[in-house]
Amino acid sequence: MRPEELPTDSSVRSYYRSDRPMADGEVLMKSPLCSIFMDQSLAERFNRAIEVLLAALLLFGPLAFGAVHAWSEMVVIVLAAAIGLIFLLKLVLIADIRFVWSWAYIPAALFVLVAVIQLLPLPSSWVAAVSPQTVALKTELLGDLPNADGILSSMTFSFYPWATKHDLRLIVAVATVFVVVVNIYREPARIKRLLATISVIGGGLALLALAQDIAGNGKIYWTVPTYDRAYSGTFINHSHYGQFMNLSMGAALALLLVTLHETFAGRKVTPTSVAAYFSSPSARVAKALVVMLVISAATVFVSLTRGGMVSMLIAAAFTTLILSSRRSLKGRGWIILLIALAAFICVLWVGFEEVYERIASLREIDVAEGGRWQIVKDTFQAWTQFPLLGTGLGTYQVVYPMFESGVNLNLATHAENEYIQTLAETGLMGVLALLAFGFIIWTYFACSVNVRSKPISSAAYGLGFGVLAIMIHSLSDFGQHLPANALLTATLCGLLVALAGTDGRTQYLPSPKARVLARSAWRLPLLVLTGALWLWALAGANAARAAADYRDRALTAERYLEADDWQSGDEAYAYLLRQATQATTAEPTNVKYRYWLNVYRWRSLQRYTDPNTGALPADVLPFVQRVAEELHQARPLCPTFGPLYVLAGGLEAFVLGDPNGAAHIRQGFELAPCDPAACFAMARVEGQGRQIEVAFERLKRAVALDGRHFQRAASLCATDWGRPDLALELAGDNAGWLVNVAKLLGGSETSGELAERARDKVRELLKQQSLDPEALASVHAAIARRDAQDGNLEAAIEHYRLALRKDYDQYLWHYQLARVLARVGQREAAIHEAEICLRLRPDYEPARQLIREMVVLWDASESPLASRE
Repeated sequence: MRPEELPTDSSVRSYYRSDRPMADGEVLMKSPLCSIFMDQSLAERFNRAIEVLLAALLLFGPLAFGAVHAWSEMVVIVLAAAIGLIFLLKLVLIADIRFVWSWAYIPAALFVLVAVIQLLPLPSSWVAAVSPQTVALKTELLGDLPNADGILSSMTFSFYPWATKHDLRLIVAVATVFVVVVNIYREPARIKRLLATISVIGGGLALLALAQDIAGNGKIYWTVPTYDRAYSGTFINHSHYGQFMNLSMGAALALLLVTLHETFAGRKVTPTSVAAYFSSPSARVAKALVVMLVISAATVFVSLTRGGMVSMLIAAAFTTLILSSRRSLKGRGWIILLIALAAFICVLWVGFEEVYERIASLREIDVAEGGRWQIVKDTFQAWTQFPLLGTGLGTYQVVYPMFESGVNLNLATHAENEYIQTLAETGLMGVLALLAFGFIIWTYFACSVNVRSKPISSAAYGLGFGVLAIMIHSLSDFGQHLPANALLTATLCGLLVALAGTDGRTQYLPSPKARVLARSAWRLPLLVLTGALWLWALAGANAARAAADYRDRALTAERYLEADDWQSGDEAYAYLLRQATQATTAEPTNVKYRYWLNVYRWRSLQRYTDPNTGALPADVLPFVQRVAEELHQARPLCPTFGPLYVLAGGLEAFVLGDPNGAAHIRQGFELAPCDPAACFAMARVEGQGRQIEVAFERLKRAVALDGRHFQRAASLCATDWGRPDLALELAGDNAGWLVNVAKLLGGSETSGELAERARDKVRELLKQQSLDPEALASVHAAIARRDAQDGNLEAAIEHYRLALRKDYDQYLWHYQLARVLARVGQREAAIHEAEICLRLRPDYEPARQLIREMVVLWDASESPLASRE
């Protein structure tokens, strides 16, 4: 081996260089140089394995809808664990590899430590010293339980440890990716490979989104339904798609800038030279990156995410200004401008009108974002109660409702602002750690952009674009709660740190034996400790996956039973309860699974209600009592989960006659004022106290949250409260509900006028709706039925025909039209419609009977059917 072939680092050269001549075999067997190259070869195998696993992880996230389901979170944990353990195993086996230090590790570790502290069961006096409101609230909520003293003797800072553990698993996965990227991606070639991988993933997702926009059927992958058209690639929420694409575009822009820096290093950038370069075969990579950026930017606009569009434009403006201000990269700012122009042309082609209307809505941002701003203010109010350590990572959904001001109708599962939600869940300690981490990352960004000699440093501009876009977008969205987005953000942040350290120093620093032993002394225990941590995470993720699978089966059975009005037999209920029990067994600390298990138990008991008295038999009441006790026993799992109190209180107050039931309902309603069942139960309690007007407001909220409560709510108004006028008011302008009210009030002499008013309102609403060319077929069919009942037969025929033009396969409408035609004497047309009905539904006996009646009434000489017979 020649001296010039030794490693370039001077410390390594001085350690290994020897002028003593040796035979080849002796060099191979005895020279320390052989050992380092063997270690380098082994280390490279570890690195390549990590690269493959990281690419698989970054690809899997978006393909699995952002990795939001339990099974996909399990895959994320498995891949992250493999990456982390392989990295630590490399450090243990090759002690001469130095661990790359970064100050960003400190705030990241502090954030994880905050979550760990939130999970520790501590004496109540210790908790009270740090967060007195936590102890006060838990004591207030759990003080009535029989074993309250034992439960309250020790407690966690988190109000829902299951949710905190769930989010902590994902935080550990994200932190692992960040640390590994900082340590592994130290060479320009490796960094460019990762940037290329992210660019390909983002570009592929953009092409899929574009294909779904142009030739889609409104479903993801053309098979998976979503609540809106599939504008957002594989993501359900368009804002989450916008975040992922902005991050991917940052990686593509980083690779493009590196490529251009390498190409034009030391050359003057002119339009002629740029045109010549892009027309040459060597520019294939650059042209592919430009196309990816254009399509990605266009799909962000087409997805109609205002936050994604605004954050992308601000980040692009910032990056353009920084590029233009750097002498070594002067003239590169035109890249972003050309990409923006090309993206605009693409938007014009795909669908400009919807994009324009969405952007124009920013002029009314105070109205559009009023609900979100109120959520932010309410969340800040929640933080003031738990300022230092918050309510627990992942607990927002079960704590925020008690602070909700009532402006927003639906329950907010997230704060729509990552910073304020972090403040509420982790307190001042958590948000300061998060802000410190961001500050350190931007410090590394500043270091990289000040390095002008190395082309790879140009990647910092693109990475900065992606990170800045995410920071801005996080002011109005919760996209970082998706593992796919969080992992990609961690990767870009890790690359920014790694770029600042690409100084040419090798990671392979041979050290004296004492130093090697010192390194091994902490690396091996760290591997064991990390292995135990990942075993905990994997066990939790696998339990969540299994429980979610059982829960999905229970939901399928629930839909079947609900379609049968919960009147199915024992076999259906046995299956439902078996699946719900399995879900609870897999995750016994999941309060929602415990709640729904007892909901199903109560549903199974309701079948024994006496239809005449509306009461349950005496021998069933002990089972109802057990359900109520089970619900109370689950309260310590999450003391702020209101539905537990509401259901238990409802059973006590309305079935068991327990006077404590009303207090439990009121407590549950205060904890979950946006839960429809809580609103309905509270209305019943207040109605019993003759606070009718207040109770009616609760009913209106319950029905607005879940329309399935309308029938019971209308009956409560008309029958229990003796206020049929409130039932009519509750129906509003909903034609279907008005029909139900008319039926409900039709049998009462005192309410006959209200019933007629309901029918008149239905007619008027249906007529107004029928004037719309896009009116549903069911609207015309409903008008036809009304006209037929009122004797307006010609009008009924016209509307039935309109309905069938829009939905020809409705066999019942054909039969009903045949009946009306028979009434006006159009026997041949009636038989024709009845025959169509039989073609669509051969076993429909009423249609056969109608044909027989028409044949009998028709003169044999005039009836073609009769002559055939």
